[in-house]
Amino acid sequence: MFFDASTAIFVTKNHGKPLIRFAIVNCAALALLCVSSPAIAADTWKLEEDLQGKTRQINTDLKVQGTMRINPDGRKVRHYPMALTGQYVAIERNLSPTTAIRYYKKAETESTANEKPLKDSLPTVKRLISVHTDTTGPLLSSPEYTLSREELELISVPGNPAALGQLLPQKAVKKDQAWSPDNKAIAQCLGIDAVNSHEITGVLTEVDNSGVAKITFAGKASGAIQGVATEIELKARMNVDTRQKLITWFAASIEEDRAIGHAVPGFKVTAVVRTQIQATQPIEQLSDSSLAKIDLDANRGPQMLSFAGKQAGFRVLHDREWFAMAETAKQTVFRMVSDGELLAQANINRLTNLKPGEQTTLEGFEVEVKKALGERLGQVIDAAQSVNSQGLRELRVSAVGTADGMPITWIYYLISDDQGHRYSTVFTFETKLAEQFGQADRSFMSGFDLINEAQQPTEAGETEEAAPEKPALIQARIEPATTIR
Repeated sequence: MFFDASTAIFVTKNHGKPLIRFAIVNCAALALLCVSSPAIAADTWKLEEDLQGKTRQINTDLKVQGTMRINPDGRKVRHYPMALTGQYVAIERNLSPTTAIRYYKKAETESTANEKPLKDSLPTVKRLISVHTDTTGPLLSSPEYTLSREELELISVPGNPAALGQLLPQKAVKKDQAWSPDNKAIAQCLGIDAVNSHEITGVLTEVDNSGVAKITFAGKASGAIQGVATEIELKARMNVDTRQKLITWFAASIEEDRAIGHAVPGFKVTAVVRTQIQATQPIEQLSDSSLAKIDLDANRGPQMLSFAGKQAGFRVLHDREWFAMAETAKQTVFRMVSDGELLAQANINRLTNLKPGEQTTLEGFEVEVKKALGERLGQVIDAAQSVNSQGLRELRVSAVGTADGMPITWIYYLISDDQGHRYSTVFTFETKLAEQFGQADRSFMSGFDLINEAQQPTEAGETEEAAPEKPALIQARIEPATTIR
């Protein structure tokens, strides 16, 4: 493979490989590294970045081609061709060694999956993004608005500019000298959670008369993301202005073969990314006066994601461990996945409306839960009613029992408003996972609200199609929830 710092990128071969928008887009949205200073000894260079007080413009082009793999029935694997192109223009200001604030002037992709075209872009109101690198990987969030899963995947890309500097050698190196970045640096560069082993090495190939250091990276890595195994081969080049201590160019070919997970497809992809970086003047969106009005702390609030079930007429804020798996006007299915382990499933069902002012009693709801569980029910362990943070009436009934000989816990919710709109949500998980699940249901339902302008539920008395009793699970052992109607 050969890279040139011109507008073109030449790669020896593009193997068909898919990419889920988040994994794909993820592969590029901005890549940057910074380096070094003049030689500290004859032909010896200390490669380091100094971003303090600097503002940079980062232009990135991304091309991805490959195949996505899914097995919705848990048995037969299906393959779908995928392709994606992305363009990103961002201004980034460094606030501390582990925090940067970034304003996207442009962040958009065009993709095709199974011959279905899709255009995506970051909404204008969400283009201010904070980046924290003091965690296991770069944490991206909107300090003003809540991102959706799709928006997060659009900008969460391998080669994150805030993390790539970790690939640089800790000690001064000579021309043609190689070094091996540590596992954490490789993981942050590739945008995955962990690296188990790797043979990726960096080599300083040249420092020209203008002080530009030219570096190559190449090798393979084995790791995991969301607990799913992945194999990656990296080939990359970068130019580093040793006088400015700023990376000015980065290009890479990343080939990834990722297994199918509980909440995400598997894929084989080749992603080619090219990034140009240059110093620039601060902009108003990143000025001291503008940032003083915003809370940039990486607390739990900005880490939440938003989901809008527009067909079903609801929205919810949820932790990043929850993934939407299926959506119709009558039922939406989520899965909770932590470190690759499937912890729980949540089914949200749109129910028949009652007349305005009518409400289901807690006692009546408990009777419905017992009827729905039937012989699987062991005992009801809790029943309570309250009002959630959105002002909606909330009934909650939790029960334990067995399904196929496995101890199971069910937590049922009935959400309603004064106009008679009703939704039921049932959380299902193996009882042995109760401690890991914790209060996840309460956190999830606290952010549940109705969308007034969305398609309204059926009126009382209308015939409603039966919701599926057993939603398809991908490699899931969790007992599907029984629908409350």
